[in-house]
Amino acid sequence: MIRVRLVAIALFACLLAVPAFAQAPQPVESSDTPASTAPDGTHAGGPEAIAQLPPAGRLTIPQLPPAGDFVDGNVFKLSAGDFMNFFGVPTVRTLAYTAVVAIASAPWDREGVNNGFNLPATVFQGGNVLGQFAFQVGAGLATVGVAKAAGNKKLAYVGRDIVRAQLLSQGIVQTLKYTIRRERPDLSNNKSFPSGHASSMFATATVLQRYYGWKVGVPAYALGGYVALARMAWNRHHATDVVVGAGFGIASARTVTMSMGKSKFSVGVQPQVGGASVNFTKIAK
Repeated sequence: MIRVRLVAIALFACLLAVPAFAQAPQPVESSDTPASTAPDGTHAGGPEAIAQLPPAGRLTIPQLPPAGDFVDGNVFKLSAGDFMNFFGVPTVRTLAYTAVVAIASAPWDREGVNNGFNLPATVFQGGNVLGQFAFQVGAGLATVGVAKAAGNKKLAYVGRDIVRAQLLSQGIVQTLKYTIRRERPDLSNNKSFPSGHASSMFATATVLQRYYGWKVGVPAYALGGYVALARMAWNRHHATDVVVGAGFGIASARTVTMSMGKSKFSVGVQPQVGGASVNFTKIAK
């Protein structure tokens, strides 16, 4: 029964991920209207200026590129903004779901301390390695290197954003560890809450899901659940530690991949000579 509950915790943690353009105007046909003449005899606009005017009585609607723009910039430059962007409505929403799951899993904390969850530690030994911050950062940097060698721009962005998600999530999680100082189930130290391993693995899983969809996200989140169970199997974390750690990892990855989400637009009409234009402005989600 206890193992069933643990699997449920991992699945709940995976479910936390579920709640979660530049304008390119169409070419405008040049007008057949002759250029107006200024009082001094020179043309007021000229052929190039006239070509920019929309045909009379018609609306010019910019052609929008699909959602999912890539944001250029190096890891350290972007990371500075990530910490500011983290404190927003999307993070509050993700952590609200996390809190609900953590409260539901709280009664199992004591059971884990009492019996170590009765999980075979050797089966989950790999999770202690996969969830390490150094391992995840190394995997992100290796991905960037392979992508550049292969000329795959998208994969390079994936590797870069994995590193960004690790820096952001661990910056938050480690601060909480040293502030809250919760004792580990094995009494080894007082840095139990939240789980850094779970945060790292779920951060990477969320980056992969945001770029490649659920066909990659599902196995990635399954690995996240494996890491979470590993930390409990080795009696290093309470159930609530791994749930909250997963929540911070997901929130961090969603912050660094903000441009990969569905886009929202504000629409405005701007009068112009001979007609009007409809302007779409992208609003970051």
